[in-house]
Amino acid sequence: MERTISLLVVVLVAGAILYGWLHRHDPWINPEHGLGYALGIVGGSLMLILLAYPVRKRVRPASRAMGSVGFWFRLHMLLGLIGPLAILYHARFSWGALNSAFALGAMIVVSGSGLIGRYFYSRVHRGYSGRKLELRSLREEMDDKLAALAARGVPAEAIMQRLRPFEADAIAAGASFRAGAWAIIGLGFRTRRARAGLRHELGGAERGRIAVRALVDDYFEAVRRAAEFAFYDRLLRLWHLLHLPLFILLVAAAVLHIVAVHMY
Repeated sequence: MERTISLLVVVLVAGAILYGWLHRHDPWINPEHGLGYALGIVGGSLMLILLAYPVRKRVRPASRAMGSVGFWFRLHMLLGLIGPLAILYHARFSWGALNSAFALGAMIVVSGSGLIGRYFYSRVHRGYSGRKLELRSLREEMDDKLAALAARGVPAEAIMQRLRPFEADAIAAGASFRAGAWAIIGLGFRTRRARAGLRHELGGAERGRIAVRALVDDYFEAVRRAAEFAFYDRLLRLWHLLHLPLFILLVAAAVLHIVAVHMY
């Protein structure tokens, strides 16, 4: 359901951007007065409200009246799309004067950074609940898959000997940033190749072998998730160090733009 809503929001925003670009020269979009001017105020205000999410995360214990962290995260993502959209309409999708160009460029950088951070977040967290994918639970999931293979009377020991090195590689991927980066490419390719070979060896169309092939697929998926976790967790930490300074730069650029417009 959340994915469907997210996709719908993205489609609507993309449609609004296309419409605004095609009608950017229409007289009703004027950054100096009327609706165009109001959109600049609305967009800037929405961008400031984005600060409520990091503030809410740091308030513990928090009153229920403040809403959950998940709610503020969803609102943060939504306003992070609507705010820049309103500012794009306000700017008529053009750079304008130097101060306007600086403010618009800063907004585009911060918005792009937010989308990148959202991708990292999706690789480390389950949905919007804020619970990190624990490597320990993923290892337990792998062990369950191996036990299930043995319980079905398949030549499990031979299969396990081929599967165990992948689990070790997944754990080793968390040793360094470089190892994690290599695991995203190398381990992903190797697990898919091994998966294809094992599915061919298992063969058969009876229900038991089909179930085993499904377990092998789940196992390799768990291996890839475990390897990716450490890599994307590091990227998300680095992203957090950069995103807030970029946002502060955006606020400074917006203030400079407002002062320049109204003074000169």
